[in-house]
Order: sequence, then structure tokens, then C-alpha cells
Amino acid sequence: MISALQHVGRFGVRLTPKFSQRLSTCPSLQCQESFFGGRRKYPLWNVSLKLTSRNLSTSTATYQRMVETKARPEIEVDIRKESEDVEIKWSDGESSRYANIWLKHNCHCSLCKQEHSGQRLVDALDIDQESIPSEVKVTGNGCLDISWVGTNQHNTIIPLDWLRENCYSQKNREQNLQMRRIHPLKGDIPVHSYSDISNKEDALFRWICDINEHGVAMVTGVPCEDNEVAKVAELIAPVQRTIYGKPCLSSPQVFDVMSVPKPINIAYSSTKLGFHMDLVYYESPPGLQLLHALRFDLEVEGGESIFLDAHYMAEVLREKYPHHFKTLVRVPASFQKIHFERDWPVYMQYQRPHIVVNSLNEVTCVTWAPAFEAPLHVPEEDVKPYYEAYHVFARLLEESDAKLRHRLQPGECVIFNNRRMLHARDAYTQDTGSRHLQGCYVNIDEFKNKVQVMMTKRNTGQFAKRVGNQCQF
Repeated sequence: MISALQHVGRFGVRLTPKFSQRLSTCPSLQCQESFFGGRRKYPLWNVSLKLTSRNLSTSTATYQRMVETKARPEIEVDIRKESEDVEIKWSDGESSRYANIWLKHNCHCSLCKQEHSGQRLVDALDIDQESIPSEVKVTGNGCLDISWVGTNQHNTIIPLDWLRENCYSQKNREQNLQMRRIHPLKGDIPVHSYSDISNKEDALFRWICDINEHGVAMVTGVPCEDNEVAKVAELIAPVQRTIYGKPCLSSPQVFDVMSVPKPINIAYSSTKLGFHMDLVYYESPPGLQLLHALRFDLEVEGGESIFLDAHYMAEVLREKYPHHFKTLVRVPASFQKIHFERDWPVYMQYQRPHIVVNSLNEVTCVTWAPAFEAPLHVPEEDVKPYYEAYHVFARLLEESDAKLRHRLQPGECVIFNNRRMLHARDAYTQDTGSRHLQGCYVNIDEFKNKVQVMMTKRNTGQFAKRVGNQCQF
């Protein structure tokens, strides 16, 4: 079709001023502003609308709502008598179908959606589930205006760009899924300058995208001073408070990682740490983990950090041992932290499967933390299959050639997604030197929010990659 509707971003359409100045709308119901990108997508151009219909007595009466121009119509809206959906044919040749009940639930009028917050006001119990459209038209400010059969139903008003953005056709859902899928890092860990990400918005965006894309990134030039790691984290979001941290009120969220005589965590010793995720006994374990090297003397032998993409390894397990993969999806593991001899006594237990998949059988979460596993508590017939699958996965982790190794240098801060990347550490000895890191966490949803906000403000047309928080998208 010849484009009299201009596309906005990836999904939107904008009415051009080439249309005539006649308007056919319902003046009592006005389309609210689209909240996508924080600005209105449609200038208030008046358009002339033309309705053609077939005999309503037929079983498939069709209405076509068309914008009238000297060229061909730009969008067509088809509604079938007694049908359960409305179809829109867009100016680029694509089409979208929306269920009537879906349209009713997503009305943008002032009765159904609060103007400033964008939150829904509609009560589901007030919606007639059997509603059938009687008329559809395009308003001057670029909204679909749907009238319904019956006298006690107000018109449904929805912006066209919002409809296009939220189209749930198979093709559109697959495109969105493709943008969200993650892939393992091939090559070295991306490196960024602390000065750059602190002072340049574009550098900050590239850093955050690297964390989202690859699951891990490095920042250099961070001052070797107490609590600087929190300043790095706060470039993304507030530091998440957990059961670990300093007793002082000035920075309770920052924890020291160094060998101490009576450690409250295995990380606070020089012992080797196997692949794991932190705080998996929380309902929502921390998202990002940051580790900043204050000291890492040359005299210290060992202590290298190791990273491995758990989602990638889950796919390796699925490919090589599909029956074991299914077992770790089906049978829940138990995790715990029970420790009273500490400043903040803890008794936490949580049961969840090692691998979570969505309705399309795609991995959305992997949980692995052998040091914090509680006794398995499942039906007897699941015990042996579970441990068989468990040992196979553990062996795959140890033998993987996808490991990323790095010895932190003073002033370096590594940031990794604790919900996606397994991390480990070689044992170390420090007879004459010292290894002292400081760490903190950022909530996974706040990190994902930061990624998506920055992407949206830049009109990238992209979605944040999956972050391992079990979201079904």
C-alpha cells in the first residue's frame, strides 16, 4: 500500500496531514495519550472515514473501515458478524487480529485507564464477555474507536500504535522472542572505563547492554577505596540489601570478600569455590553481583574468578541428555541457609527446580548452588533420577570449554548476572600478600528496568534480553 500512514519506531503508525478535514468520531470519548516512549504518537489530523458493509443478515457480514485518500486505503478494519475478533490490515501489508474480549480489557478511554499513571481502572466483572462490535472507525488522533452491539456499553478507544506494538500474532510473538533470547559470550569479557560510564550516557548504555547481552562485563579504574563498589552499582539501580553486609549504617549493603578465621560464608575463606549462584534460598535471589578488587597482591597464589553461562549449559544438557534435562525441570531441589551464630541470624529454605522453562519449552531460569543445597525432599521414585541428572550436569559444568577466567587486578570491578552466570573461584594462598574484594548486589528486575528504559528512550526498537528471573517472555 502507498504509505499515507507514517511508521513510528518499530510498530507505530502516524497519520499524515494529507487527509481531508472532515472527522467522524465519537466526541464524548477521547483517546488518551500513548505512554510508549512518554509522548503522543499521533498529531490531531482530521480524517474522512468511509464505511462499506455487506448485508447484515448474512453469516459473515464484513465491515471495512478505510481512510479515504486519492490513493488506495491505508488500513482496513474487518469485523465479522458474530465473530470473536477484529482484524486490522496495516499499511505495510501486515495484519493483526484482536479478540473482542482482549480489546475490551485494553480500552484506553478515561473510564478504563487513568490518564497520568497509565494504570487500568476497568473492573473485569463489568466487561461483557460476549460483546460483538457493531462499528469501527479511526479517530482524528489516531485511535481505533469501537462501538458494541447493545445500549449499555461504552465505546472502546485504543491507539493504533499501541495496538501494533502489542500485536500477539505468531509472527510478532516470534520476533519479540528472538530479541529476548540470549547467547553465550564468545571471546573476552567486555571491558569499560569507570570514568566513561560515570560521565558519558552513551558509555553507560553500552556497558549496561553488554551486561544484558553477555551476562558479564568488567569496569576498570575504580578507586581502591571502601564502598566504591556501591557507587558503581548505583549507576544502574539502588544496591539491594540482603543478609550479607557491613554492620555500619553508612553502607550496610556492601560486603567484604576476604579470608577470615570463622567465616559465615564459604566465600569468606581461601577455599576453592565451585560453580554456584548466590542466595538461591531467596524467593528472588539477587540479580547483578559486583565484585571490586581493593587488593590482590602478586604474592597471592590462585584466587582467579571463573564464569560460565548457566543457560547455555542447560541447553548443552538438553541436547546431550534430554531425559536428564527433563528431570531437572520436573524434580525440585531444596536450598537453604541456616545459621544462627552471626550478627543477623538466618533460617531460609526454598524449593525450586534447577531448570525452569516457559510455555514454549525455552529456558527462563537456572538455579545452581551445591554449597547451599538442603536435603532433597521429593517422592522416593524421583530421588535416583534426580541425582543421576544432577551428576551429569555437574560433570558438564566442570568439563565445559566455555569457561571465562580472570584474575582481578586492583581497581577492577566485575559485574555479572547472578541469575544467569555461574561463578567460581580457585583456592588461594596468601602467606605474605592479601586478597580483598568488596561486593554488593542489584535487584534483577531493577536492572532489567534500567536496560529497557534506556533502550526505549533511544528508540532502539529492542527488548531487554532474558535475565533469568523466570519471566515467561
